[in-house]
Order: sequence, then C-alpha cells, then structure tokens
Amino acid sequence: MLNSFFRGLFTEESPTKVLEVRSDNYISRPIHYREDSMLLYGPKFPMDTKNSKDKYFEIILHKQFTESTHQMYSLFRAEQRESAEEKFVVYKEIIPLYIKVTKECTVASLQRLCDTLSEHQSWTLAHLAAHFGLLELFNDPEVQKHLNDADPPTGASPLMVAVKSCNVRMVQSLVSLQCSLDTVDVDGNTVFHYAAASNKEIINTLASKTAATLNVYNKQGYTPLHMACLANAPDCVRALLLAGADVNLSTRRAGAAASALPGIVGELLIDNQPKLYQQDMKYGGTPLHWSTSREVIEALVDKNCDINSLNFDGRTALHIMVLRGRLDCATALLSRGADHSITDNEGNTPLHLAVKQTNISIVEALIIFGVDLEALNNAGYTARHLVPIEMSNSNFDKILYVLHAVGANRCSAEVVGCGPGCYQRGDYNGVPLPTAPRSATRDVISQMLSVAAMEKAATIHTDHKQGRLLCLDGGGIRGLVLVQILINLEAAIGRPIIHCFDWVAGTSTGGILALALASGKTLRECQRLYFRMKEYAFVGMRPYPSEALETILKDCLGTETVMADLKHPKLMILAVLADRKPVDLHLFRNYQSAQDILDAHNKTSNRSGPEAGDSIGLAPPPPPSEQLVWQAARATGAAPSYFTASGRYLDGGLMGNNPTLDALTELAEMRLALRATGQAEEARLTELRLVVSAGTGLNPLSKVNDYDVFKPESVWGMAKLAWGLTSIGKLLVDQATQADGRVVERARAWCSTLGVPYYRFCPPLSKDVAMDERNDEVLVRMLWETHAYMRQHRDRVNELAAILREELMQI
Repeated sequence: MLNSFFRGLFTEESPTKVLEVRSDNYISRPIHYREDSMLLYGPKFPMDTKNSKDKYFEIILHKQFTESTHQMYSLFRAEQRESAEEKFVVYKEIIPLYIKVTKECTVASLQRLCDTLSEHQSWTLAHLAAHFGLLELFNDPEVQKHLNDADPPTGASPLMVAVKSCNVRMVQSLVSLQCSLDTVDVDGNTVFHYAAASNKEIINTLASKTAATLNVYNKQGYTPLHMACLANAPDCVRALLLAGADVNLSTRRAGAAASALPGIVGELLIDNQPKLYQQDMKYGGTPLHWSTSREVIEALVDKNCDINSLNFDGRTALHIMVLRGRLDCATALLSRGADHSITDNEGNTPLHLAVKQTNISIVEALIIFGVDLEALNNAGYTARHLVPIEMSNSNFDKILYVLHAVGANRCSAEVVGCGPGCYQRGDYNGVPLPTAPRSATRDVISQMLSVAAMEKAATIHTDHKQGRLLCLDGGGIRGLVLVQILINLEAAIGRPIIHCFDWVAGTSTGGILALALASGKTLRECQRLYFRMKEYAFVGMRPYPSEALETILKDCLGTETVMADLKHPKLMILAVLADRKPVDLHLFRNYQSAQDILDAHNKTSNRSGPEAGDSIGLAPPPPPSEQLVWQAARATGAAPSYFTASGRYLDGGLMGNNPTLDALTELAEMRLALRATGQAEEARLTELRLVVSAGTGLNPLSKVNDYDVFKPESVWGMAKLAWGLTSIGKLLVDQATQADGRVVERARAWCSTLGVPYYRFCPPLSKDVAMDERNDEVLVRMLWETHAYMRQHRDRVNELAAILREELMQI
C-alpha cells in the first residue's frame, strides 16, 4: 500500500508538462470551451479510478497535420476550474496563431512556449518572437503589428525583451525595423537600462540610433550607467561611457535636480581603458573612482567629471584611492580640490579609512591638505581611535605618531574601547619617524637677540602705524614648504595671511608665491597649484622647456595684469639682471622705487644707476605700470640649469635667495627718499613693527670629502680633481644661494639692533629635497615635517599671531 502511494507520487506528471495524448481518452469527457483547435475538457463522471487524469480540467491542443492525421497535446491540467479557465484564455489567444506562423508543433516547442506564457501571460507574438530569437517571424504582418506593444504588467516592449535576452542579431533586426527606442516600462526603465547588463554590441547598436534616453533615471533613481555598475558589467560601463553617458549623475530619486554641468568622458577613455580598475565598477561612482593613474584623473577632471561624486557606498574617488593605496591618485585628487571631509555611509572620512591601511604617505597627504583630525564617524570615533596598534606591524605605530605630532587628540573619557594610542590617560604616542643629522645650532644666541629686539621694541613708543614685512625664500618646488608654513600662521591668526603684511619680499619660488597671493589666490589654491605645476613644469631634460611653466603662470596671474595693478601689499620680487657684467640685483615692484621717487622730485628725465645701464646703451627695466606680473614671476624663477633665462633676467636666488637683507635695505632707502622729498607720512610705513621670514626647509647635514683642487700628477689624480671641482662647484652654488646660516643671523642681528621682532620659520627636513622633485611621497613627507615643525613651535606661532591680530585691530 505504501509502495503504491510513493510510486504514484513520483510518477504523476506536473500539471504544466506538455504531453502527447490519444483522442480516445477524451471521448466521454465533457467539453467546456472550444476555440479553434483549443479545447478545455472537464473531469469524467463517473470517474474512472484506474485513470487518475480523469479528475482534472484539461487544456488540449488538436493539431491536424494532414487531412487524415492529427495529433493531440495536453497542455495544462488542474483540479480547479477557475485555474484551467484562466490558463485557457491565455493559450487560446497565442498558441494557435503561434503554431500557424512558426509552423512548428512538437512537444519540445510547445513546452517552451507554455512555460514562457506561464511566466508572461500577456506577451504578444512579437514578445515571444523576440524572446525566442525567431528573426523570420517579424516578416509576418501578424507579428509586425505588435512591434511596439508594451506588456501591460511590466511595460516592456519586444525590443526590451530582445535586449534582456542578449540577442544581438534580434536587437539589430528590431532596430532596423524602426521599432520605438523611447519606450519606458512601468519601473521607468529605458532600453538602455535593459542593455546595461547585456553586452557592448547591443549598447553600440542602440546608441547608433539614439542617445535620448541614455541618461534617464528609472524609478529607483538609477541611470543605465548605474545599472551597468550594479550588474558588475565593465564592458557595458565602458560602452555606455563611449556612447555619451553622463558620469556626473549620482544615484537619486527621479525628479530631483540633475547635475548642472554634464560630464561626458567617453572619448577620453578610448585609449585609457587599461587604466580603469574594473573591480571597483560594481560599486558605482564615476571613472574617477575606477582610475589607476594620475594622468587619467587629471584628464577626467578637465572633462568636468565631478570630483566629489559618490558611489553606492557613499564614497568619493578619494575614499577609493585611499583604500587602494594609490598615493599619486590621491594627491592628484587633492590637488584638484577634492573634498576630504565627505563621509561615506558609515560616517568615515578618507582619513578614517587611511589609518587602517599601512600607507603612511597617504595619511600624511590628507593631513597636509587640511583634513579634520577630530572628525567623528557614525560610531563616534576619530581617526586616531581607529589606528590598530599591532606589535607585528610597526607602520601602525608610525601612523599613530604621524597623527600625534600634528595635534590629533586622544579620545574623551566617555569613549569606550580605546587602546593605548588614544586612551584619555594614556601616554603612548607611536614611534617617531627617522631624523637626519643637523648643523650645530645657535639657539641661545638667537633667543637672546629675539629677547633684545622685543625689549627694545617695548621701549619705542610711536603714535603712527608701522610696517610689517614678510620675506619668502627661494627653493623651487620647496615653495610648498612656504605654503605650509603660511597655512599654519593663517590658521593661528584667523585672517588671510596676505592681509597681515604691508610689505612682502620674495625670491624665485617665494616671489611666485607672493605674486599669486597678491593676485587673490588663497594658500590652499597655491598648494594645489604647486602639486599640479610640478607635473607639467619639470618634464624632460634640464633645462626644462619654459612653455608649460609660462602657461601655468599666465593662467594663475593673468596675461594682461601689470605690477601696478596689485595694490596691496607692496611687493619686492627679486631677480638678477644678467645682461651686464657685473650682474645686478633687480626688484620687481608694484610701487615707485627710491630712485624713481628722487628722480620725480628732482625732475630728472632719465633713470640712472647701475640698473639702467645708460652708459653702455642698456635699456632700463620697465616701470611697474608696464611690467606684466606673469613675466615678473617667470623672471624671478629663471633658475640657471633648471629653466632658460627670461629675457635679460635670471633667478633672484643667485644674489638673494633669502630676501630679508635686501628687503631691509630697500626699506631703508625708501625711508630716506620719502623723507627727503617731504613725504614723512608715507615714510612711516617703512619703519617696521616686525619681520617674518619663511624658508623652504633645511636639508640634512652631509659630509664632503673631495673639496680640494690641485694639479693632478696621475690618472687617479685627474679623477680626484674632477670630483674636487664638482664638490667645489656645489659648495659655491650653495654659498651663492644660501638662505640660512649666516644670512639669517645677520638679519636677526640687524632687526635686534633696530628693535624689530624677527620671526624665522624654516623646518629641518629628513631628506635633501631637490628643487625639481616630483615624487609625491618625498614631497608629502616634506610637508608633513613642516606641519609637525609648526606644531612643535606653536608657542612661537601663537606669539606672532597675537602681535598680528593686535596690529590688525588698530587698522
């Protein structure tokens, strides 16, 4: 009995299985509905207990093959009449016509058809033909008339069905029949949404006819590009980008405002597909999120690709570069203004993610670009809290020190789960980074001179405003150090640094920075500019082509702006007039020089002095009203062997790499000239209240062995002579461009004698950084060391800030 039950259970056919049946089994069965060749039979009464199928309502297809032969197929069986009638209504409309058109009627073909109709009861013949890939059926008028019909429950057209089936030939055929490409289904999906998970050939076929719906949102808030990312279909992503998909459309609800400026980057990616990391595409975002090179990032941003666009995890491209450990890409994004304060879906900033990695340089990069060290994620943790302290990985201990040295705070007492690196009462701050040898310092003498200057300044009582002087050294790409120093000062003062000084002197990179600030650039803009400039200016062999540098200077400073247009502060930009012997120092000014003041007062018609060179027929330099700002910047930065001369000018660093003494001399001359011409009021501004000097970093102390020059007596002696000449040459260049050491001590002593407080900021560097250094890791470490140095000297910084704030309040 039990065996019979299980045998019946396993042998009874599925109600939807198509069966070939005999006609004599239905002689005594009642017919409830007949439609052409389709019949709905009812159960047999009385029921034959030997035949269990007699209890069903059954849909039968009669197919006549010849006049004398026909075949019957059982398509569906159900005990409930309602189910059978519902299925009959669907079958009778499609199956006879389908067989007529296809001329195909087998158990296999009927099974496939019935299964499809069970899932898609409202499909037309066109939908079925598209689904099965029956190209020839679209030649039949009965099929063609349904070419653009939408399936009522889903809104899908036959073309959408073909796209979903990934049938390229069918899609091409339907497109050639001029089917509608603008259909939108009930979920807001276009044909491109369907194509997003198909293949690039289908996307290319559709895009060749229209792009009207390429960037449409569906009701989920996704464009076709988002759908391709979700489908993890990198080929489709690329095809959509090439077709013109807008990368700046973030996921959103339909009806929200779209991005104001489209980002169409398809053409750019034709030659850069290998530089896209396709594993990141499934998380969405833009090609910036998937880039693996600085060059692609730069080009994408230039093409208006939204630098702060979010992927499905709420992460920007900067988050992804941090996670992937791509320092060059991260600095490229930061130097193009990427927002480092954006949090992902878990509330993590890029810094939160960076501290969990082992890439110290990326942590340093985020710090020097101004990331908030105290930002909390959704769990209430700072980045310092998240640093994993593991004995097996000392990099984490170094990362902890990197954060601590620039002021990252420990957690508050309320935070739980703290480790030794962030516990409120803890004292472990990580492992310091390696340092380099230093020259003997004169800190005691320097402090004594500073105290003497402050004491003398306190005894000098004036009833008028005095000038404030800022001096910026030369040093090529190490101008970034100047920027970092000034960023720290500006943060302490609370005012733009350029508003805090009446006079600014700059040499070479310091001169370029001074001109940029006076032209309205912010320090952060200058920082980003330096990081971009090094990629374009230091290319090829030295001397580098000047065109790239000049283009950057024109973009930054303007092509028509002259020195006289810069009203505040008064600028002294050092350069060397090299078209004469001996060479002479020249100051590009935005004001009248002392000599010009005297000439104007005395009504002298010709400029005189060594700069003019009248006696040998040399034309004088143009006055401030005729001197283009970008040309002044180019001249002061014309470092020999790095760039060619700028007309008659060479880099000012050849005579005054630290411009402080030259600036003090200029002000002394100005004071005499103004007093001599009855301009006592103007002369008061040349009397200084304080002097601030910023250097481009102290390179490590190194030992020189081959410094002697002698007459060689052997081949070995010739080699030693060559080495000695090289060393002597370097020593002479170092001395000529000296920005620290005795030149600083002279300036400090001079200021002390005048009773003028003198502040010098120049961080020691752990590595000798070349003026044309391009390596991001080296530059980021240099700037972090500068930031840590300013933090270490915060008492001195705050003292200076207090003086400047007091001065500014009196204006």
